[in-house]
Amino acid sequence: MGYSNLAYKYEEDYSFREEAEKKAEAKVVKAKKKNFTPIICALVLSMAAYYMISKNVELYETNQKIKSLQNELTQIETYTSQRIFELEQSVDLATVEEIATTKLNMQRPEQYQIEYVSIERDDVTEITAGEVEGVKSRVGNATKNLKRNLIGIFTIGQK
Repeated sequence: MGYSNLAYKYEEDYSFREEAEKKAEAKVVKAKKKNFTPIICALVLSMAAYYMISKNVELYETNQKIKSLQNELTQIETYTSQRIFELEQSVDLATVEEIATTKLNMQRPEQYQIEYVSIERDDVTEITAGEVEGVKSRVGNATKNLKRNLIGIFTIGQK
């Protein structure tokens, strides 16, 4: 006779353990998500801050470049105006007349060589005040013409 186990074989119910394990895993995933969420927020905020700072730096650099170019422009304009003044000062009418008479053998015209021509002013062009005003009057005239044309389109059928 052999020794055998006559005890009732009880099959253990592991379903509650599986549920407990699933809950534990869910808690771990939730904890990881909670730990990961601030990192994502910090990353997004840092990227936004980097973008804003880079745009402000770019704007500052552009403004500095504009200022330096404006300074360069004023220096060039000053130099140009000085050169124009020097050029105007170098052209002396007495010097021009002396060169013309001595080197080119030119002479002033005599009284009998001068003839006067009278020009009649029959054909004269005048600018009216509406044309002088510029863009404002053009826009006003364009809107009046558009209004008149639209009214003309809708009144054609009524005639």
